[in-house]
Amino acid sequence: MDSQIHAILWVIMMKGVRKAMEQLHYNYSRKNINIETDQSVYRIGSYHYNWHQDLEFLLVLKGEIEVCSENVNRILQEDDLILINSNSGHATFSRESGSIAMVLHVNPAFLKDYYEDAEYLHFQLCSDPATRQGEIFRLMRKNLADMMFGARGENSQQKLLFDHSFYNLMYLLISEFPPKRIQSAAFHLSQKKLDAIDRMIRYINRNYCRRIGLDMLAKESGYNPSYVSQLFKTYLGINFYDYLTRIRLREATRALSRSDAKILDIAMEHGFADLKSFNAAFKESFHKSPTEYRRQLSADHALSDLEFKKTFISADDPYVCRKLEQYREKKERESCGSHMGPACDAAREHILRLHQLAGEFISEADKLSREIDSWETER
Repeated sequence: MDSQIHAILWVIMMKGVRKAMEQLHYNYSRKNINIETDQSVYRIGSYHYNWHQDLEFLLVLKGEIEVCSENVNRILQEDDLILINSNSGHATFSRESGSIAMVLHVNPAFLKDYYEDAEYLHFQLCSDPATRQGEIFRLMRKNLADMMFGARGENSQQKLLFDHSFYNLMYLLISEFPPKRIQSAAFHLSQKKLDAIDRMIRYINRNYCRRIGLDMLAKESGYNPSYVSQLFKTYLGINFYDYLTRIRLREATRALSRSDAKILDIAMEHGFADLKSFNAAFKESFHKSPTEYRRQLSADHALSDLEFKKTFISADDPYVCRKLEQYREKKERESCGSHMGPACDAAREHILRLHQLAGEFISEADKLSREIDSWETER
């Protein structure tokens, strides 16, 4: 009997250890209906300049975050939500220590089943103090939390929850924030042209710190310089020189936060002609000078930078678990009715206490597992 009890305890403990090791980062793909998502929760640090073809939902779970997108700086606080459009250059910056965000990437190909010109769509979605706690944004936060819960599971109910929440989220996006049509989207390109673009992008990524002109890319791709410029604009939505500047700016911004080198040296080492051109590019994107940006950096930013998208928030993080549960419980709160208020409040308190106890158990299980490993090593 004792051996059976020990075996059961061991299984429970190892489940707890695996839970403690799990990170909040999930990919979901159903290519037959064009659903491809990447959802994660992580700490925000210094500027990480980036752009991609996905639509990106960014939800602030904790702290205060500065978001630079489409040449606009916005200060987002806890519970704020913003959508970053496809191919839009953007960066985030933590204005408070320990700021945490949930990010959902959605392949825009999903919209092609509903819009013939999906590649021309442009959304404007960003909450503010006046709209943050409104019904629409509360529902969108709930859908994002339900998606994360559904993505973590393997049973049919959780998979259906993910699909249900994803479709609800996209419906709210389309119905409450109708997209505008823009004229800078890509047309269908042949595989030969796509391969040429890929070669040019890899060439720029390798040589961005040197002088690069359209003539060099023409030689790399096999097309004439004027057509190279057209391919960039068509495929990436920006011209060649804008793309090159973004690459240089991304790498130079990383260097600003990771080294003590002079700003002039960083500018020259990353392909900028002089300090003036670097300052101009930096100010255009972030509305502050490199010097001002450096003054904002802290030890917390440095730590977050080291872990940026390498280590995600643990699935048993007490704060994040409570926050996601608060987003998800909205439906249960409404279904209780006013006459059941006290009972529902007590039930919610009980659930939160169980989350806390589960976290404490997992911590102890992890500690015990390490002690057992140490004991076995000594043997």
